[in-house]
Amino acid sequence: MDVAETRNLTEKSLPWRVSNNLAAWYLVAASSDIAEGQIRPASLGSREIVLFRTKGRIHALDPHCSHMGAKLCQGKIDGEHLVCPLHGWRYSGNGEVAGGMGRIRSWPVQETLGGILVFNGPKPLYAPPAHQPEFRWGGAASTLIDAPWFALTANAFDTHHYEAVHRRKLLEPPTLEHTDRYLFSCSYLSQVTGGHFSDRVMQYLAPRGIRVTMTCYGGPLFTVHSILDDRQASLMVGMEPVGDQTRLRLLVGSQGGKLTALIARYLYTSFLRSDLKPMSGVRLQPFTGLEVDAVIERFARYLESLPEAE
Repeated sequence: MDVAETRNLTEKSLPWRVSNNLAAWYLVAASSDIAEGQIRPASLGSREIVLFRTKGRIHALDPHCSHMGAKLCQGKIDGEHLVCPLHGWRYSGNGEVAGGMGRIRSWPVQETLGGILVFNGPKPLYAPPAHQPEFRWGGAASTLIDAPWFALTANAFDTHHYEAVHRRKLLEPPTLEHTDRYLFSCSYLSQVTGGHFSDRVMQYLAPRGIRVTMTCYGGPLFTVHSILDDRQASLMVGMEPVGDQTRLRLLVGSQGGKLTALIARYLYTSFLRSDLKPMSGVRLQPFTGLEVDAVIERFARYLESLPEAE
């Protein structure tokens, strides 16, 4: 396929889209963001929800009282209940109103890898990322990016752009796994070729290359596990759709003390920051038919196969 044919294909196929409302796990906040007795509004796909913590557990409910529609995030916690600010209706974590006066919808919640995950549906269709107790987890500031979530997620699995944007040369062909409808993994070994300060740090830490495994969990959530010689680090990335923009949330897992955590956070955020300019305003077309784009094309097909929420 020549350049002209590729351009014509792109023009006819744009825009490529995946739903903003998948039946999937969403990273809605860091666990440290919500202390005991606190309430916080959040977004779940294209929906609003309210989060609150009682007796150590996080709960997620529809955001409005079933009585007259007051916003429950303006309420308070009393014991195990979220109390409506307008008339004092009391909601338990499963959405039931005390006294049997009705209920609102509740959402499945899991805390893992330092984050709060909420499933956009009545029942989880697959398991979230497993705990990794060998790491200490900390959050990085969320960022609003001018690109849709599915383009950003697909870009992460675009092995063709690693050398041009991230200065990472693949030392062997990537290995793909897609044995489960909801999970997609890509593993590769790369060598850092750049001269930026973060590149030099990586070259010092991993002179023989970096072994990386990325796993996408149902679309808007993926993890990155990095092995640098005898060191390891981990990352969880959550995508919150905001129209055709994305609220990006990061949680970084590191081994060791505070300095190691700061270095891991710096290296991961430096790597991701390289994508901000080229991805801003992108109208991604993953189906070029070119052999070098085979990985992102296969990943894009996986995203298209995922179910929407009810």
